[in-house]
Parts: sequence; C-alpha cells; structure tokens
Amino acid sequence: MDEHKQRKDIERRIGLDARDWIVRLTSGNVSDADLQRFKAWRDLSPDHKLAFERERSFWQQLQAIDTGSAGMPLPAAAGPNRHVLMGRRSFVLGGAAVAAAAIGLVAVPRLQVWWNADLSTAVGDQREFTLPDGSIATLNTDSAVSIGYRPGLRLVELLKGEAEFKVAPDRNSVFRVAALGGNSTAKAGRFSVGILEDVATVTSAEGRIDVAGPASPTATDDPGVTGVEVAANQQTLYARGEAPRPAQSADVQAALAWRKGRIIFEGRPFSRAMAELGRYVPERIVIRPGIDRSVPVSAVFSTAEAFAAVQALAKTQGLSVRRIPGVLLLIS
Repeated sequence: MDEHKQRKDIERRIGLDARDWIVRLTSGNVSDADLQRFKAWRDLSPDHKLAFERERSFWQQLQAIDTGSAGMPLPAAAGPNRHVLMGRRSFVLGGAAVAAAAIGLVAVPRLQVWWNADLSTAVGDQREFTLPDGSIATLNTDSAVSIGYRPGLRLVELLKGEAEFKVAPDRNSVFRVAALGGNSTAKAGRFSVGILEDVATVTSAEGRIDVAGPASPTATDDPGVTGVEVAANQQTLYARGEAPRPAQSADVQAALAWRKGRIIFEGRPFSRAMAELGRYVPERIVIRPGIDRSVPVSAVFSTAEAFAAVQALAKTQGLSVRRIPGVLLLIS
C-alpha cells in the first residue's frame, strides 16, 4: 500500500471514530468513564481534534432552526404534497435529511457542552461531586460544569442545567459560579444556580451570595458592574447579558425539591413548567403554536416519572402529547 493511500485510510478511520463519538455524546446517557475516554481520544493527536471539529461543523450546518428552549414553535409546513412524483431514491435521501435534522436538533448544543465539561450528568440522573477544595457540587439532570480553580478564585462555570453548591470556607479564596455572563460569588454557604430558557436563577439556602453581571468569570470588583446581595432564603435571576434583578424571598424547599426527587410548580407559566419537565426527559418538548403558554399551573411531580408528568400537565390544559421516542414530544 503506497503512503498516500495509507494516509487516506487512516484519515477515514479517524473520521469514522469522530462520528461514533458524536453519536455517543449526544445519546443523553454518557458516563464519566465515556467522557474521559472521549477526551483521551480527542487529545491523542491534532488529527483527532480536527476530525471531531469537522464532524461537529457538519452537524451545525444541518441545523436550520434555533435549538433554544422548550416551547419553540414548529417550523412552517412544507409546500404541496408531491409524494406521487417521489421515487424510492428521493424518499431515502429525504428520510436521511429529516433524520439528520432531528439529530442535529439535539446534537449541536450537547456537543458544545460535552467538549468543555469536566463534570456532567445524563438525562434523569443526579450526582454529587467533591471539588478540589472540598466543596460539594450536586448536579441535577442533564447538567454540566467546568472547573477552573486558580489562586484566590475557585471558579466553576455552569454550562448547562442546575447544580447545588456547598462551599468549603476559605479565607484566601472566593468561590464563584459563572453562568450566562453573570457571577455568583461566596466565601462559604450553600446555594444553587440553574439555567432554564436562557435565564439563570440563583437561590441561597445558607449564607450570603453576591451576584453580579454582565461580567467576565474571572473579573475582580468593578464599580461599573451591577450586583445584588442574596441572603439566605432569597433568590435572584438574570437573563444572558443582563444585570441581576433585586433579591426576593424564596421558598428554598420548593426551589431545591429536585434534591429529594420532586418538581414543584406554584403558579408557574405553562411553557416554563414544560421547559423544566423537559430537562428530565430525553426528547425535545415542542408546544404547538396557538396554545396559551402563560396560563399558570401548580402541581407536584416525581422526577422519576417525568414523561407521565408531561402527559398529566398537558391533560390539565385539555392538550395531548405525541411522542417520537428519543427525539420529540409534541404538545397539541
């Protein structure tokens, strides 16, 4: 075999490996061991990194719609039905395109998270991790964080989902959770940070949390950055790129009910409640246009029965749920 052909075969095998890793990483059930094996494979050579980036770029190009929060309207219907003129080859190619788009719908955001995550959980999973300083991070379903400790700053970035942090006291180093361009900083205490529909919510269970932004994760005190103090049993929230709102009293037990396997809604807008339930199921939840998304709902559900909770919540509004396993839950 000549050198050129041998090189082509090697590139092809690496490309196939990269594609296999995309399938695994977007399955929603990746273990820590899987993630470590992926990172070891990726870092083995520049060719591996390049092949993976090419495959990821391919899926990004396929993604023709916004992959944001649950409740996104369905795309407009296609033109007139031409099935009479469609041959077998067209059907196969069209089916492949639909499948690729469906995979791309969930693949691209997950790939970006997996690429940067140091700790993560699969859909429906919860795990407790001990951080380098002895602090404890408990990750809720489908969540991920990166760790960037340095002198004077114990930095954790919440990439996706929700986590509770029990901060080990340290006089010489603050503990900070960065999320959506905002920073939640403490010396000690217990608090949670969650991301849902591009809004971060910070809840203090014990101690004082200083929440500020927009700001760099490594920013020092800046008088030009808006900040609020969140005391125990208080909560604040902020959208990406915006300053945090004033702190308000919060029901911490309800906010952290997921730690005991429950989800509690008290007057939550229907679409936001569905978005939160969507974090516990592997499918994307899409609400049909024309449905009132703002109607308030109150309920208590088990995190272990999330799909049944979606069905029950839809039923309270006279709606039904159609399921494409592993891909989509359509509320209509």
